[in-house]
Amino acid sequence: MADLKIMLVRSNAACALFCMSLLTHAGTSADLATVTHAHEPETSASADILSTRPFVGDDPVAIRDALAEHSFHADSPSLSDRIRNLVHAPVLKAPGGPDLPKASLDRDLAFVVPAPYGIRYQSKTHLLTVNIDLSDEDNPGVILLRKTITGPRGRGLVVAPEAKAKGYIQHIDLIELKSGKLSKTRVHGRITLSQAAFDKANGDFAIVLMCIMAPPYLTDRREHSDPSNDEPTDITTRTSTLYTNIHAIWLVSPQRGIVLSKKLHLSK
Repeated sequence: MADLKIMLVRSNAACALFCMSLLTHAGTSADLATVTHAHEPETSASADILSTRPFVGDDPVAIRDALAEHSFHADSPSLSDRIRNLVHAPVLKAPGGPDLPKASLDRDLAFVVPAPYGIRYQSKTHLLTVNIDLSDEDNPGVILLRKTITGPRGRGLVVAPEAKAKGYIQHIDLIELKSGKLSKTRVHGRITLSQAAFDKANGDFAIVLMCIMAPPYLTDRREHSDPSNDEPTDITTRTSTLYTNIHAIWLVSPQRGIVLSKKLHLSK
């Protein structure tokens, strides 16, 4: 339980920093993209939206591990009931700092997904378009939050019977996000953005998924494949799926603290 509390404290503190960064910009309409009509692109009129505080979202590993610790399933008591009773933990604060809410998963979560591709800016019309598929190409229908591969791959270096003995062993850790029943993973949006504001982002873009946990909360499976002639590597894959309801999608420049749009949407 001590380890769980530490993970939740870190997760909540990170989310608090993220939200504080966002609120810094939320008070000025000139600093945020706004929608004038449903069929028109969003607008962001000012370039004076630079912050020295980067955006930090929730850690998918901490969220996954907190849920796995208590084995939440669809037929379990509600997330609110169980988490309020089991995983509240006091959050340490800096001297003189404001009180922070207790750590809990019964709250809005913010997952930050890098967006190195799928952003296009037309300088003549000042139109920025977003068309990003957040799914894993090997597992369509879910949003990939994190993929970690540890260990060497044996292809081209060893034959299958000797792969494991020679240390060609890989562990793949996938954390995915599924929202609702429609399996939407592609993010779309159009934003009217000044050249100065686009230049300040300097190619640093990310998608922020604002969501709340929903049944069945978590599924966790492990698969193992022995070395073969095509893939002479001993591979163990852990795939964890977090179930949420996404209620907002933002485009940000995370390292520069810039909110470019709060009105992106998902499609298949």
